Amino acid sequence: MKPPSPATRRSALLKFASVTSLVALPPAAFSANDLGTLVRTAVVRSAQIADQADSVWQQVAGEVVPAWQKPQALAAQNEPPPFLDETFASELLTLPLVVGAQVAGVPLSVLTTMLPAARNEAVLLYADGGTGPAPLNNEPFYGKATGGAARGTAVRGFPRELAAAAEDGTVPLANSTLFNFESYVRWRVLQSVLSDPQRSPLERKRLQRAFDEKLGCALLEGPLRDAALPTAADGVGGGGGGGGDRATRSLKVAVEGCGALLSLMRQRGLFSTSSLQLSLGSGSDLFDEGDWQAGGSTSWQYVIAGSAIVGGSQLAQDRTAATGMGAGLYPGQLLTAPLSVYLNRQLGIRSRIDEYFLDNRVGRPDPRTFSDPRYYSEVLLEIVALEE
Repeated sequence: MKPPSPATRRSALLKFASVTSLVALPPAAFSANDLGTLVRTAVVRSAQIADQADSVWQQVAGEVVPAWQKPQALAAQNEPPPFLDETFASELLTLPLVVGAQVAGVPLSVLTTMLPAARNEAVLLYADGGTGPAPLNNEPFYGKATGGAARGTAVRGFPRELAAAAEDGTVPLANSTLFNFESYVRWRVLQSVLSDPQRSPLERKRLQRAFDEKLGCALLEGPLRDAALPTAADGVGGGGGGGGDRATRSLKVAVEGCGALLSLMRQRGLFSTSSLQLSLGSGSDLFDEGDWQAGGSTSWQYVIAGSAIVGGSQLAQDRTAATGMGAGLYPGQLLTAPLSVYLNRQLGIRSRIDEYFLDNRVGRPDPRTFSDPRYYSEVLLEIVALEE
C-alpha cells in the first residue's frame, strides 16, 4: 500500500527544514547587503529541503535497499509501453493545464510560462545521476532516467537530459519516460496554482474538486470519447446523477464501463495491464452487489501494472506529504478523474476513488529495510460505491 506519512514524521522533517534552511546557506549569502536576497535564498533553500524531506526520511529510517542486497526480480508486465499513442499523449498533457487555467480563472499562458521553471525544479530536486546525450526518437529513455535501476521500477529521478529534451523537442512527448516527467512537471504547476497558500483551505478544496470533475469531463469528451461505455439501456439506469431505485440498476454494468475506460487507456499506451479484483478478500470471482442495491456501500479494485506515470504520481503525493502543498492533485488523476465522472455524473452512482501503490518485487522485501519506493511500481485503484 501507499507508504504511510504520519503527522509526527512531517512535523519533524519540516522543523528540520526550517532550521537547516538558514544553517546551510553559503557564506556569501550572509555577507550580502541586500536583506531581501538573504530572505529569498533562505526560502528557496527551505523549499528544496522540504521537497526532499520524504526521501531524506526514507534514508534515515532505513527505508531503502542496502547496496549489498541485489535488486529483486520484477515482473515483465511492470515495464510501461515504450511509447504512448502520440495524439493521446499530447491530449493528456494539454488538458490538465487547460482545465487548471479555467478553474483558477487565469489565462492558459500563465500556466505554460511556469513550465520551464517547474522542469528545472524537478531536475534540481530529483536528479538521479543521469548522464549522456538524450536518446534518439525511436529509443526509450530507460536506464538514463532510472540511474541504472532495474527496469520496471517507478521512475522517481529526473536527469537534466529530460528537461532539455522537453524544451528542444528532440524526444517525442509520447516517450513514456519523458511523458512521466512532463506529467509530474504539469502537476507541480497545478499544485502551485490551485493550492496557493494565499487561498483559504476551503477555497483550495473547492478548486481541487472543481479541477477533478472538469478534468474527468474533458477526458471523457476528448481522448476517451471512443470508449465503449454502457448506457441506461444496458441496465445501468439513473444516469446524469439522478439516482433512482438501486434495485433497477446493475452495478456490474458500471464495473464493466470502468473496465472499458481502462482498456482504452491501456490500448493507447498509458499502462501495460489492468486486472479487476472483485469481492476482495472473499476468495470469490463473483461480483456481489446485494449490499449496494439494499442501500449500503461496496467496492472493487483494479491493479494497474506498467503505468507510465506511477513515479510522477508518487512524487506529487510525496510533495503533499512533506510540504502540505497540493493535496488531492496528482498525475494519477488521468486515470481516476474520468472513472469518477463516469460513475458520479453519467450513472448517478456516488463513489470515491483512491490511489495506492504496491510493491512489485518477487518475494517480500527485507523487513529490516522496509521498502524502496522505486518498487512501488503497481497502482491499486480502489473504487467505493457509497451509501445512499
